[in-house]
Amino acid sequence: MIVPSVLPPEFSLLSALAARTHHEPVSWEVLPGDVGRRRYVRLILRDNRSVLGVVYPQEEADSRRRWSAARAALRDRIRVPLLIADDQAGNQIVEDFGRMDLATRFLERPADRKTWLEKAVAAGSAFAGMEDPGINPPFDAVLFRRELNLAREAVFDLYMKEPLSPDDRAVHDRWAESLAQEIAGHPRALCHRDFHGNNLFPSGSEVAAIDFQDMRSGPDSYDLASLLWERTTLDWMTADRADEAIERFVRARGVQGGPFRRRFDRVLLQRAWKVCGTFARAVAQGRGEAYRRYLPGELALVGRLLSGPEDAAFAALFEARLKPLLS
Repeated sequence: MIVPSVLPPEFSLLSALAARTHHEPVSWEVLPGDVGRRRYVRLILRDNRSVLGVVYPQEEADSRRRWSAARAALRDRIRVPLLIADDQAGNQIVEDFGRMDLATRFLERPADRKTWLEKAVAAGSAFAGMEDPGINPPFDAVLFRRELNLAREAVFDLYMKEPLSPDDRAVHDRWAESLAQEIAGHPRALCHRDFHGNNLFPSGSEVAAIDFQDMRSGPDSYDLASLLWERTTLDWMTADRADEAIERFVRARGVQGGPFRRRFDRVLLQRAWKVCGTFARAVAQGRGEAYRRYLPGELALVGRLLSGPEDAAFAALFEARLKPLLS
């Protein structure tokens, strides 16, 4: 909701920063938060321009430090928001890319999908071609395995309320350990970490990125997997579209297509099962009923990707326990 008044008391320091830098709003709009505790507000200025105010609570000080460091590392290679003002006390004013993120563009303007998907792939390739600035520790097998085990807990225990037996849990966890070790050994590239349509924005003729403070070294197909098969693309992504995007990425990166496609599918499998867990946990805990409609499509993706001999035991378990959720 947009209201023409001064910012509420919890934004008092941000208000002071806006006044000092001549960004006093004539109206404001509190934006949805994210997984952290940061607060976002769109400030509409007198000339009808807008900027974003960001408030970092004390416990998010490290996130602000990492965002600033990542932005400085990226700004010459990737379109990222301008940092307009920072009071060094947890309040920032940054460039606003507007209300239409790439996910919304894909949804509302189907004719634009090919063009903007190509631009997003180009941005992902540019990201992958950068040196890791070392802001965050690299992805490793421990992190991947933890994500998979959390997905098992969320889907079976919380969402279905049918925990696996000790034997079936062991089947899952052996598969999770094997997959985590496998993808942790893939060739490395710099990864945005959450490279999907809600964190990408059409900006002029290029794609701009936000929410990059968690970027790190990881499997070279990670960001492309995030882009092509996530909740904002599941309804319209096809194998042909994905193949074309993968080929474009492979050419831009100068890697061998066959091995890369195999790596892509394995990383996508890990991420898809992790996302199933995220959706299932949110629904089970009453924090995201909207995710319920995405869960069958994401589970179907996991089922499709459980195709190798190393997946056979968990694939059988998956088919037996989760098939009713796929419809």
